[in-house]
Amino acid sequence: MQKSPFTLTRRLLLVLIIPTTALALALAIGGILMINKIVEGVNDRVLSASVRIIAETVAVEDGQITFDLPHWALGMLETDLRNNIYYSVSIGDQLVSGYDLPSVKPLPERDGDVAFHYSEFLGSPVRIAATREQVSGMRPAVVIQIAETLDTRQALQQRMIGGLLMFELLLLGLLIALLPPAVRWGLGPLASLRQHLERRAPADFTPLPLHHVPLELHKLVDGFNDLLARLETAVKAMSRFTADAAHQMRTPLSILKTHLNVLESAGPRSPEEKQHLEDIRTATDRLQRLLVQLLALARAESAKEGSPLVIEAVDIVAIARNVAEEHAPAAIRARQDLQFSTSEPVLMVKTETHLATELLANIVDNAVRYNRPCGQVRIGLRAVDNGVMVAVEDSGPGIDAAQREAVFSRFYRLERDQAHPGSGLGLAIVKEIADHIGATVKLLDPASGTGLRIEVTFPCAMP
Repeated sequence: MQKSPFTLTRRLLLVLIIPTTALALALAIGGILMINKIVEGVNDRVLSASVRIIAETVAVEDGQITFDLPHWALGMLETDLRNNIYYSVSIGDQLVSGYDLPSVKPLPERDGDVAFHYSEFLGSPVRIAATREQVSGMRPAVVIQIAETLDTRQALQQRMIGGLLMFELLLLGLLIALLPPAVRWGLGPLASLRQHLERRAPADFTPLPLHHVPLELHKLVDGFNDLLARLETAVKAMSRFTADAAHQMRTPLSILKTHLNVLESAGPRSPEEKQHLEDIRTATDRLQRLLVQLLALARAESAKEGSPLVIEAVDIVAIARNVAEEHAPAAIRARQDLQFSTSEPVLMVKTETHLATELLANIVDNAVRYNRPCGQVRIGLRAVDNGVMVAVEDSGPGIDAAQREAVFSRFYRLERDQAHPGSGLGLAIVKEIADHIGATVKLLDPASGTGLRIEVTFPCAMP
């Protein structure tokens, strides 16, 4: 199954980063507009003060307009960027003094009020402040204007906008750096739940506890627990059905084999009849072996689900020797050499006698059944660190390393073994029993390089 390219962590990061980036962009745009407004307002106040100072000095002497142009009034507009400052004093459309600046339209309606206007003068953009001063005996009103180039405003805006953008980039960088560990920390309960599930035994259907699960996951865990309960019911029903069916079929099979023996002992028969009887005998033996293995599997499963095992110190040498003796006739019929050896006459292990016997019997049976004609089967026992290892080695075709994990699955059979009688349950039973009694099973290549070596290590009963 192809894995999904999306993970919950990535989805949460996208959900958090994309809106945060959009918010930062909106704040940047709003900040730029606010900076422009603040810079304009601050500089306009200074420009307004300068034009009012000049307007307050306007007077009429001998019918002529007079005014003072204090140096400090224009000095307020000077900066280190040396903005260009221009002024004009006019009556109506007649320029009295200064530069011919663009007119500000409309002019303030009241004396002392100041109007502002962006324009261009001498090829440079300028900000113009204009006010009017009504002098007694003089019509129309006197108009005073001061224009300032925008170098200082633009430089201040750029510095403030640059600082804002740098601050936002720093915040975004910290956010991107801190969000992944924060999200992983927030998803910690999910990781703990996953680890708890990975540590569970395959047949463990106990409900997951809720005391360490966040409230948002309670419904999910409740649904999973409900699924576990239904699965446990189905597995138990299947196990009971397998065991009951196997038990019910043993009696008809025994009767069938008895009648086969009677038929075979009856008088001479034609070759066709002998062949039919042989086919029935083969099918009956195969079905009987399948039932025996199904019963063994059902016993292993019921032992896991039932009362605790009676683990005791037993002599594994005696168990292995009995298994070898039981399979010796089958090895002789297959013209195979069955060997048994042990480093010690007695080796005590902690296990359950019946299940350990079933485990070794399935391994030896497979070694004899799938071995080549005139091959060898060697059973050896020796003490190892904290245990006793039972090794069963045959000279058959062996199992490829890539398939050694799969052969522990139920009803799994290699392609080459389809013609051989078998059900694919032998190693599945071995694995089931080994996991239950605390033994370990390994499939290896033998020292000779031909065949298969199965090592089963039982925990030692004594230091």
